Amino acid sequence: MKTQIVRIMDCAEVLPGFSTQGALRDEPDGTYQVVMGKHLTQGEPYSYKEEDRLRIKPERDLSRYVLQPGDILYMSRGAVTYPVLIESVPEHTVAPATFFILTPRPNVVPEYLVWCLAQPQTEAQLNALRTGAGTPTIPRKGFMEITISLPDMATQHRIADFWRLHNRERELRQQLLDESTRLYRLVGQRLFDERVK
Repeated sequence: MKTQIVRIMDCAEVLPGFSTQGALRDEPDGTYQVVMGKHLTQGEPYSYKEEDRLRIKPERDLSRYVLQPGDILYMSRGAVTYPVLIESVPEHTVAPATFFILTPRPNVVPEYLVWCLAQPQTEAQLNALRTGAGTPTIPRKGFMEITISLPDMATQHRIADFWRLHNRERELRQQLLDESTRLYRLVGQRLFDERVK
């Protein structure tokens, strides 16, 4: 396995999200869908759901901020920052300036890059870059310069498969927990219902 040490900018194009003036509100005739932090779950890929609808009709061209499946959003502001893989979004979906938009280069498996950005060694580099007291921010220039390990494509694919399996396991565990909690409450409800008959 041949591994190189490379900068993020060597692995992906890194753009800032679009800047906004104030709060965004859903517009019925909006031409762009916006992905917000509240739509994302740390550690899970993002697929659009109808309840995430937030359409805007900008006065300027946002085409450079349009997301595609395989892109990665990196939450760059706040005390907790993290990457999220874009799995599916409607046409003309964009992200605001709270994110960096990463488009992996052809020699980089997107899932591998998400996995790598979430590793403690990478997080330590990113934490050292944070600036600002109120809302800590990671500067884009510094973000682009941090280094990660980049193995051959076969190894990247194996790690990407492991990442997907880990996510699926977590999803199944959560479903099991939700179902057992539902049954736990149902048994209690039935016992109390029987008592009042």
